Amino acid sequence: MLMTSRQQSVLVGAAVTGILSTSYLGFINTLCCLGVIIGGAVAAQQYASRMGGPVESGDGAVLGALAGAGGAVLAALFDVVLRPFNLDSQSIQQGLQEQLMQGMNGEQGMSPEMMQQMQGEGPGLLSVMGLAFLLLNVIVFSIFGAIGGAIGAALFGDETNGGADGGQPVEAEGVQE
Repeated sequence: MLMTSRQQSVLVGAAVTGILSTSYLGFINTLCCLGVIIGGAVAAQQYASRMGGPVESGDGAVLGALAGAGGAVLAALFDVVLRPFNLDSQSIQQGLQEQLMQGMNGEQGMSPEMMQQMQGEGPGLLSVMGLAFLLLNVIVFSIFGAIGGAIGAALFGDETNGGADGGQPVEAEGVQE
C-alpha cells in the first residue's frame, strides 16, 4: 500500500511526538507539551516539503492534530516496550517519587499509609484506567499537536508568497481625534 504525502507527514510527526513523549525525553512535555508541539510542526514541515508549496494554517493544524493523536498511541506503545528495562515514563516517575519520599522521610517523616499511597502502582495500558489515560492523552496531544501544526505551517510556508496563506500585509488605519 502506497502512502500519500499527507499520511507520510502525519506518520513522521507522530513518530517525533511519540519519541519525545517517552522515557526521559517525556520531561520536555512539562514545558507546555513542547514535544507534542514540535511533532505537529514537523508534520506540517514534512508536508510542505513533500508538496513543494505552502501549507495553510488549517491544514497544518489538522496534520498536527493527527500527528498528536498518533504520537499519544506511539508513546503508550513505546512505554510498554521500555517497561522491562525500567525506562518507561511510569518507572521513571516512580523512581523520582521514591527519591522525593526518601528526602521527605529524612526531614519531616511520612506515615506508612502516606508512603504506600505515593508508591502505588500506576495503571497499566490494558486496564480501564490505562485506557482512560490513553484517551485523555490522545485528546490533549491532538490539541497541542494542532497548535504545533499551525505554527509549523506559518513557519515553513512559502516565504516568497508572503507566508503560508499567501496573504499580503495590511496597514492599520489610525484614528484621529
